Amino acid sequence: MRVSVALLSILVAAALGPTGTSAGDAGSLGVYVAGELDQQGKLAEALPLYRSRAEETGTQADRLRYATALLRAGQREAAEAVLGELRRKDTHGESGAVVASSLLAAGFPALAVPHARAAHEAAPRDPGRTLLLIRALTAAGDRESARALIAKTRGEAARWADGERLELARWQIRMGDVRPARTLLDREPPEVVGQMFRDSIRADVALGQRDWPAVSELLGRAERRVPAGLTGKRVARAWRNVQRELYSVQLRRALALWREGPRDRAVPEARSAQASDEEYVRSAAILLLAASDFAGGRRAEAQARLDALAGHDRRFADPVAHLRKALASDAKEDPVAPLQAALAGEDRSLEFVTAPLVESLRESLVTP
Repeated sequence: MRVSVALLSILVAAALGPTGTSAGDAGSLGVYVAGELDQQGKLAEALPLYRSRAEETGTQADRLRYATALLRAGQREAAEAVLGELRRKDTHGESGAVVASSLLAAGFPALAVPHARAAHEAAPRDPGRTLLLIRALTAAGDRESARALIAKTRGEAARWADGERLELARWQIRMGDVRPARTLLDREPPEVVGQMFRDSIRADVALGQRDWPAVSELLGRAERRVPAGLTGKRVARAWRNVQRELYSVQLRRALALWREGPRDRAVPEARSAQASDEEYVRSAAILLLAASDFAGGRRAEAQARLDALAGHDRRFADPVAHLRKALASDAKEDPVAPLQAALAGEDRSLEFVTAPLVESLRESLVTP
């Protein structure tokens, strides 16, 4: 299998935030326990452990992990103090790029924009930093600024590597500019990983059209192109961005399978996607799994999933409480509208995924 180093990192120029930690790593037991508690919806118990680790090591990765956890806990002022310290020590934009990437992965695109912009201004001809800013602007819902930045790259993009052109096509599609993206996608990358990314990006066109069989076929092919075992916790750092793309593939394919039917085919894909370290993918997968529980008459299991999501990220606390109240009464308010707003806020470039996914959850509440 031929794998281009450039294609392994085409999402952003820098790694997408702090990497996962296993219990076997030296000196990492505390942060491993924190991660397990966090995933169980016990962020309040995990925060002191994240803080202790950040203070002990002082590393960028541990401080970013703590800062994004603070944001999910609703402690924005404390989080911005940590992020501000990282930014003050940054002289060439490297930290800005990593901070922006981490905030995007954590589902805070509006906060990522100034960091991505600072990184881009420090190296305006760096394709990776340009793409990072385009991504941040698009995810934050500022398509006008993203289009203006893309317009400035037209002369340079022709000289970009395959992976960089694929990423440009991704953001053009997510802004609704499909025609120029098709030109970038016409050429098939020679490496299998590039082909996987290309299939994944092309699927967004079909997804926007709600052509569920086409989405399922393209994403199924994308999933088959990469080695088995990429969904495990112990993945080499060089493959982390490919793993993230795979989880995104699985989430979107789960949605397509759910809409296409039979719905039980969607569950394994959603369950795997739930392991993503990108908060949008994780949250969306949990909502689809909750829909499966509701549709199957397993209301207690569905509520437990949603409660854990609320405990992991306070942005979902009020929406989950709203759903519980709506289910317990005859209120005419939309029970899932607040959940849709919370999910959309994590990445506004994925509204074409958010809308049908939340529709699926809404429909599951009335399934006999």
